[in-house]
Amino acid sequence: MKLGKLLESISKLVVKDNILEELKELDVEYITNNSTKVKPGTVFICRVGKNFDSHTIVEKLYSEGNVLAFVTEKEINSKIPYVQVYDSRLAEAYLADTFFDHPYNHLITFGVTGTNGKTTCAHLFHHIMQQIGLNGSLSGTVMNDIMGDKFYIHNTTPDAITIMENMARTYKNGGSYYSMEVSSHSLDQARVETLRFDIAGLTNITRDHLDYHPTFEHYANAKMHIFDLLKKDGVAVINEDYLELLNGRNVPKAVSIGTSEKADYRISNVSTSWNGTIFTLKTPYGEKKVYTQMIGEYNAFNVTLVLAGLVEIGYDLDEIISHISTFRGVDGRFEPIPEARKLGIEVVIDFAHSPDALEKVITTARKLTKGRLIVVYGAGGQADKGKRPMMSEVVTKLADIAILTTDDPRGEDPEEIIKEVETGISPDSLSLTVLNRKEAIDTAITLATRGDVVMITGRGHEPYQTFTETLKIPFKDRDITLDIILSKINKNHNSRE
Repeated sequence: MKLGKLLESISKLVVKDNILEELKELDVEYITNNSTKVKPGTVFICRVGKNFDSHTIVEKLYSEGNVLAFVTEKEINSKIPYVQVYDSRLAEAYLADTFFDHPYNHLITFGVTGTNGKTTCAHLFHHIMQQIGLNGSLSGTVMNDIMGDKFYIHNTTPDAITIMENMARTYKNGGSYYSMEVSSHSLDQARVETLRFDIAGLTNITRDHLDYHPTFEHYANAKMHIFDLLKKDGVAVINEDYLELLNGRNVPKAVSIGTSEKADYRISNVSTSWNGTIFTLKTPYGEKKVYTQMIGEYNAFNVTLVLAGLVEIGYDLDEIISHISTFRGVDGRFEPIPEARKLGIEVVIDFAHSPDALEKVITTARKLTKGRLIVVYGAGGQADKGKRPMMSEVVTKLADIAILTTDDPRGEDPEEIIKEVETGISPDSLSLTVLNRKEAIDTAITLATRGDVVMITGRGHEPYQTFTETLKIPFKDRDITLDIILSKINKNHNSRE
């Protein structure tokens, strides 16, 4: 692609342009915002980040001879070819869209946002499409699967270039769909601004990320922006509790999910057990029984969101229900550890790290618990501090024993985080604080007796416990918990001999 044609895509964002006409005839081989990915024929996009400003390395990059031109938010050396824009993240979205030739137009695109449930919905969509016999890709928190190439990234939703490149790669390699989690950050930062979805879904909006969003209203508006990004014949699938937030938005088609008679897809008679969840679903196309291996009433809503989206774009209702029943769930989302049953207890790993998510999973566990419910929890660093006491309030109200411990401090003092969480502890609750996370898990399992349920919350699938940017310790809750359980099983076995 010629440089001039590429830059036309951001003409409305330009503040200053000093690129010579002859330079605009050169071919662009790549675009990037990452200095480690520069190669001959690159257009480099500068950003002012939280920890680093890439405008500071422009002269060094240009001297190396691989960058054709820069897109910046600041004036730089006039001898260097650059285009200054008022928002380089927005410019990046338009550049990526143009450079990779709008790949979403060739794919069935599914995007889901919400405080909770995004991962489950995105993975379920990916599973169903594969069961139907289609190839495609998945992008999200737990895993990225780009046409079989599986890897983990830090952000729930990557930058605009990565998304478009992954979509282009999907289409080029014979893929026909793309399923992705869409975070509020990505919606606010224009990472998905030029994408267009066949199905856009909203699970729920409860308090989270107010360390980034200035107000809850700002957070909610960011979430709702996903519905501005539908294709001309796209469908919005939304929890009925938030329908009024669609007012004023030009949505091609919207269907609601919920429990009231007004919901287009009405959920009722939900029954959940250690074997999964079954419910009745009244749809515009008939009433059906739906079974999922996933545990928890809230998963009826996640399942229905995906089902409704697929049915509304033309897939067979009965076939979708059949494929839902074969989905085993997501790593670290209400994930039981079967080995714990040898101790006469149940142990569950869950990612819940917000007040609402904790309330949902603990309420679910309570309904399944014959004995006591013991919950291990904590709060992550560099996140919404206001939710910390709310988390302990929820846990100590609903659990029989609450064990507060270290989550991922991410540069904050773990003891200070715990002190802030402790301010919400109910005074009449049975609450312990154990700073070391492994010791906290061990304590919970040691305290458990036959019929009890132990929930390890907050980190789910995450493979490392992050103390600082440079100190990350291998620590996957499931693996650590399983080691503790097996140790206790062996100890019990040896003591009987």
